[in-house]
Amino acid sequence: MNRALITESIRSAVQSLRAKKLRSALSMLGIIVGILTISGLLTLSFGVRDSITDSINDLGANILTVLPGNVQEQGFAAQFGASTITERDVQSIRTQVAGLENIVVGMAVNGSVRSGATELPAAFILAASPGIERSFNADIESGRALSEADERSRASVTVIGAGAADELFGEGRNPLNKTLEFRGRSFTVIGVLEAMDSAASFGGPDMNSIILIPLETGWEVTGVRQIHRIIMQAPEAGSVDDYKQRVTDVIASNHGGEEDFSVLSQEDLIGMVGDILDMITAFIGAIAGLSLLVGGIGIMNIMLVTVSERTREIGIRKAIGATRTAVMAQFLIESIILTGVAGLIALGMFSLVILAAGPVSPIPLSLDWRVLGLA
Repeated sequence: MNRALITESIRSAVQSLRAKKLRSALSMLGIIVGILTISGLLTLSFGVRDSITDSINDLGANILTVLPGNVQEQGFAAQFGASTITERDVQSIRTQVAGLENIVVGMAVNGSVRSGATELPAAFILAASPGIERSFNADIESGRALSEADERSRASVTVIGAGAADELFGEGRNPLNKTLEFRGRSFTVIGVLEAMDSAASFGGPDMNSIILIPLETGWEVTGVRQIHRIIMQAPEAGSVDDYKQRVTDVIASNHGGEEDFSVLSQEDLIGMVGDILDMITAFIGAIAGLSLLVGGIGIMNIMLVTVSERTREIGIRKAIGATRTAVMAQFLIESIILTGVAGLIALGMFSLVILAAGPVSPIPLSLDWRVLGLA
């Protein structure tokens, strides 16, 4: 087609769409909803990925974590259940792998925490050896950290996260020297951790809601001497792989060569989380894409109805010399205008929502060119 014919087709298409404003608006609505859906879901998916990645990175590039179960092959669910890590493993690491710093041990304790009439069922209770807060890159805001003396005496003391302090004792109130209860035992609050921006990750708990107690106390309260996690720091980030292999060899030797455990660096955690999130993102994208397909089918049906309604117009145009290509071009141009305008409206609405919600959202939200391009 020549330029004049294309120009005339565009003009005719615009006039036709303006003449049927309600029909055109309803047609565009399907595309707008589809683009908003796919853009919103993918942006949330990318935001969750960034949040988890930042949380893992915040712990430090030189961190090594030993978990029960072979999570590389079986996924993170492998670490649940009876732990395969022993006190002998901890002692072997301390004596046979020189150079590691701040080797700490942790065991998760089930139970709800109560202060008076206030209950915190979602608290993460971790029985841990001294120095655990440094492994999670957390600072003490007030009071003190757990000490060797606390562990030796199996003291009923606790260090709590900022979020847990606010929920249990009231926002802005000083929880130091106050008591909380779980497992039928009272614990005195000796320290409060500074609030952390990073969310909980696969590599560590949410430090804002954590309840830390001495490891020996946790073993005494539960009646079980288990270790769910060993965390240590290599001297520098460049030596992580070397220390990872040395720790793996030491524990494997204790376990008769059976790798029923995992030694993970922060890079490993990011890679494993990334693989999981890639699958989730693809699944979400496929679901959201269906809504966009429905919108496209809606426009297709509307255009088919339009053709049926305008048979007289088409007949007149063909009678005065319009070709089949010219007639088809007009309807295709109408479809392109509908989808193009709907797409621009949707992207404009989406951008405004992200710019407004981004600063207050707990999940990082940003205008990603990949999302905008796909939409």
